Parts: sequence; structure tokens; C-alpha cells
Amino acid sequence: RLSHIDDFNCDEALGLFAGLNILPKKSFATDYTYRTTRTQQQELLKGWVKKLSPLLFPEADSFSLDFHAIGHRGEETDLENHYQPMRGKAGPSVLTFFAMEQKSRVFCYANANLTRSQQSGEILRFIDFWRKLMGKNPQWLYFDSKLTTYAELSQITKKKDIWFVTIRRRGSSILRRLSALPSSRWEPAVIDIPKRRYQRIRYVDERITLREYEGDARQIAVKGLGREQPTLFLTNNFEATARELVMNYARRNGVEDALGSSVNFF
Repeated sequence: RLSHIDDFNCDEALGLFAGLNILPKKSFATDYTYRTTRTQQQELLKGWVKKLSPLLFPEADSFSLDFHAIGHRGEETDLENHYQPMRGKAGPSVLTFFAMEQKSRVFCYANANLTRSQQSGEILRFIDFWRKLMGKNPQWLYFDSKLTTYAELSQITKKKDIWFVTIRRRGSSILRRLSALPSSRWEPAVIDIPKRRYQRIRYVDERITLREYEGDARQIAVKGLGREQPTLFLTNNFEATARELVMNYARRNGVEDALGSSVNFF
């Protein structure tokens, strides 16, 4: 941790390990980080992921994506306001974006240089990053409704080899239509993830059209996930079963938990 760096400033062994005579002081290390650019950060990410992927995630194909606002606790600042779940309100914060490989639960992409105007395009930048690094697109992407727009979901679908699963916001007209459906339309399924509290669900699987989205999308309305109203899943994959899609999306909750723990620690 940066606050502990002064404890090791005179340790010659650590200095030798870093290729120096001694480690830099905290003030220099802090000042140095401010001079790095996004291009340098991406080169570091590329080198780290390229070297470790054969060991940690050799068959990476599924990614959980999420934004996380890291709150500012100092004096007045020019940072934009973003919603912070831990505080339950919006406040000055640094907006960050993370991508976690689902099977290994390793974070393999990050960006903390985001502004509100750049927020929606970050998912396309991650896809471009992964394709240039690995020579192929990520196969499955899991994220919530605030991560991108329907127009960008349409761009993802046009790539032909990327599947997404996300959440649709519940509109009153959608809820009225679903509540009017007969009980025979709701099919049962079991989400048998260990230690999961809500495992028995009922769902309606249907094709829909979306504003600014070309072609049909698949919507799975699910009851029994612990919420009063149905949860609406959206995907461009029509082959996987509804149970598989819901189970895989449920595993992405780990990205939010891991980010919250890391930010609170620091």
C-alpha cells in the first residue's frame, strides 16, 4: 500500500529487486503516477494479460463488466458526480470501468480515465482492446442496464460472434403486459447455484423489438429472484436455454462485490 512505502525506503534488497539502489519516497511515487497516460496504462495491461492469460485464464470467453464510482473524500474538487451505492447517493467521484474474466475471477481490463460523456462507449473499447490483444472478440459479455445503450447493443450484435446478457429497465407498460399473461405462460426452472437463496424461478421467454436496436432481441422475464417485480433479461443469443442465461448472469454479481471490497480496503 502507498501509505506503507516509507517503511521500506531504506531496504536495499527491495531497491535491488526494482533495479534501483533504494525505493523512491512516497511523494515521488505519487507524483510519478500523475504523469502516466492512458496509452501507457493500456500497454501495461496488454503485457500483464498476455503473460498471465495462459496460466490464469487460458480459455477466456466470458466477462463480467461493470462501472464503479470511487468516491472523493477530500476538499472541493472538479470531479463529476456519479451515483455511489455505498453512500446511496451521487457525489464527486472517479468513474472506473472493469472487466472480470468469469471463470478465473481475474480482472483483466480497467479504465479510470472516464467522464460521463465517454461512459456508454467503454464496452466497445474493451471489445477492441481484447480483439487486438488476443486476435478474437470476447464471446460472452454480462453487464447491467446502465452500462451501455440499445444502439451500442445493436453494434455488438452486428459483430456476429459476441453474445451479451444484460438487464432491461422495468417500464410500467411492460409490467402491465406481463401481469396480464396467464399462469400457463410462465415456465418453471431451478437455478441450482450453491448457497443461492432463491433457486426456484418462473419465466417467460419471448422475442421483442427495441428502440435503436436493429432486428429482434430476446427477452426473458423472470419471477422468483427475490424482487417484487419480474427481472427482465435481454440477450442477442437465441440458442442457450433461459436457465443457462439466468445462471450465468447471476455469477456476475461477484464483480460488484469484489470491486466494493477492494475500494473499501484502500
